[in-house]
Amino acid sequence: MDASVTLTLGVVGCGAIAHWHLDAIDRAGAPIRVTAAIDPDRANAIRLAERTGAASYASLTDALVDRAFDAVLIAVPHHLHEAIACEALAAGVHVLLEKPLAPTLDACDRILAAARAAGTVFMVAENAQYWPEVQTVADLLADGVIGDVVTARAATFFPAIDEFYGGDQPWRLDRAAAGGGVAIDTGSHWLRPLRVWLGEVAEVVAALGHPYPGMEGESLCRALLRFESGVVASFDAMLTTGAIAPQPLFTVTGSTGEITVEGSGWVKLWDGSEFKGTKVGDRGGYLASYEGEWLDFAAAVVNGQAPAATAEYALGELRCALAMYRSAETQHWERVWG
Repeated sequence: MDASVTLTLGVVGCGAIAHWHLDAIDRAGAPIRVTAAIDPDRANAIRLAERTGAASYASLTDALVDRAFDAVLIAVPHHLHEAIACEALAAGVHVLLEKPLAPTLDACDRILAAARAAGTVFMVAENAQYWPEVQTVADLLADGVIGDVVTARAATFFPAIDEFYGGDQPWRLDRAAAGGGVAIDTGSHWLRPLRVWLGEVAEVVAALGHPYPGMEGESLCRALLRFESGVVASFDAMLTTGAIAPQPLFTVTGSTGEITVEGSGWVKLWDGSEFKGTKVGDRGGYLASYEGEWLDFAAAVVNGQAPAATAEYALGELRCALAMYRSAETQHWERVWG
């Protein structure tokens, strides 16, 4: 990346996740300067503006009048993605859009069409693509260290962090705003690694539950995913109401061994040589995934480098979630594509 070029950035949606992104930009040392903090909630915009030295605005429309940025991060509720992304793309701005692309496939089609017409960089912020442990597992599988993959499991059981699920308007609890529940939202971070390792998902069967009070969408999803290769994996996601025991985030079982990704940030290889498993590579951590994402986005804008994943690739997680929702109604396997 050309370190002499600074990318100017507008942040649309200045809530909790925006600050996670800013933390990652700082950690990565990415050549990015935030020049606009955009949020209809004035307190949110002011807080981010004070942190970065940016000007604050109530809307993207207002900010585009000054046009003091080359790119935007869009981190707003899912049902607002289409309108804001299309406005930014029509203005010729580079866009990093928080996942999912949109809550419906029709909205995704319109956003992708706007991106093609704009000709600017358009990425979907699925940070799991850059998760260090995910990359380590991909390398291990490529090296055949556990033989042929037999099955896998992704599991995300997590508490309702107040900065994301609290406040006066917790939009993630609103089915219309979120497009669903844990499968379409947090679940994408666990579905992306499975797709990176195992290929495309062909069909799913799922059951949903609603244990978290006040959440209209599902707060529990248990699903089986059959990949085009024939491998079957399980996907478990739950917004918890109490304490939970530690467990691997991912388990990949092969014909000669097993690989786990621990919540501590370690990848472990279980090949029979060490009863506690063997740590592989350096300790990572979920938050480190955001750093790689920002370096990739900046390189795409500044150097014209192709991103690690296309925006279209993000349709895979959305299609999986939507197929899970159909399956919960039909109580049958549902195709993901077509």
